[in-house]
Amino acid sequence: MKNKLLLTTAIASGMMISSAALAEVKVSGDVEATYRGISYDLATLKQDSGGGLGIETNIIIGYKGDLDNGLKVSAGSVVEDGVADSEYLTIGGEVVSFTVGQDVGNNLSGTIVPHISDQDGTLYSQGSSTTANMFSSVALVANQQGGKPHEPVHVSLDAKAAGGTATFRYTPSMASTQSDSGIDDSGNSGMEILYTGSLGVEGLNIQIGTARQTPENDAIATTDDRVLNKFGASYNFGSVAVGAQRQNYDSGAASNSDTTQDTFAAVFTASDQVRVGARYTKVDKDGLTADEKMKTIEIGYNLGGLGIEIAVGQMENVAGVAANGDADVIQIRTRQAF
Repeated sequence: MKNKLLLTTAIASGMMISSAALAEVKVSGDVEATYRGISYDLATLKQDSGGGLGIETNIIIGYKGDLDNGLKVSAGSVVEDGVADSEYLTIGGEVVSFTVGQDVGNNLSGTIVPHISDQDGTLYSQGSSTTANMFSSVALVANQQGGKPHEPVHVSLDAKAAGGTATFRYTPSMASTQSDSGIDDSGNSGMEILYTGSLGVEGLNIQIGTARQTPENDAIATTDDRVLNKFGASYNFGSVAVGAQRQNYDSGAASNSDTTQDTFAAVFTASDQVRVGARYTKVDKDGLTADEKMKTIEIGYNLGGLGIEIAVGQMENVAGVAANGDADVIQIRTRQAF
């Protein structure tokens, strides 16, 4: 009987703990539906009105609680179409916190330049190897390859200071997305140091930092470290927000390794429902004959829980070659939050 009582007490205690934990769990998310159409005027890769549809469901699960030692704990995941896209476990106080996670946190792949729809890296990417020159913007490589130490499993230390957050991140293996520990000798390690915040100035937002990928196996390494340096600033004047950023990416190759990308943008908030934006990006890469240029107009409309975004853009000198001509893109995306 005593054992039964102890077992009953343990079960009851477990139920109480579970109930307390469940009370702190929050679930939210959205459903995105996207259409993107493209056209390209180079004769050898001519493409008119090529387009496609996509849809995805994002479910955000988050938990927050207090530990017995006074520190706070938070954990969660973003599940994209049934697969965990990002995960994190954070322990710390109000000022300093420590995180183990993947594809999460303050990072240089994000931007503080005002925008309504996708960044250039997504909007101007076709993702097709059959038309390799089509929308193969050298600028996209700079941000996606150089600034992604946050995507694999990593550890990071965050400190709140000067109206923002300073982050130091270390990624043992850039190829690691597994649930248990492992070693990948063929991959690179990653490091990222950045600050994002206002410096205490109302309306101002600053992003500055560096990200580095280092080959871990000298016997198979074919390049030097990949390095991305990035600086951006934006200012909100009320209904108008403007911003600019520069990022320089060194791919580590023996020659023609540097890419410099400058972006300028403005967004006007006409009402609680309507926003209009414009963006201009210029890319200069060593060894290419022309600067690649992207001009984008965006419109956003909020219908309450449903948002609609329309982006229209043109890329000149595709892949940094004047003879490649121009390309046009249109994207329409809806988001239903829940």
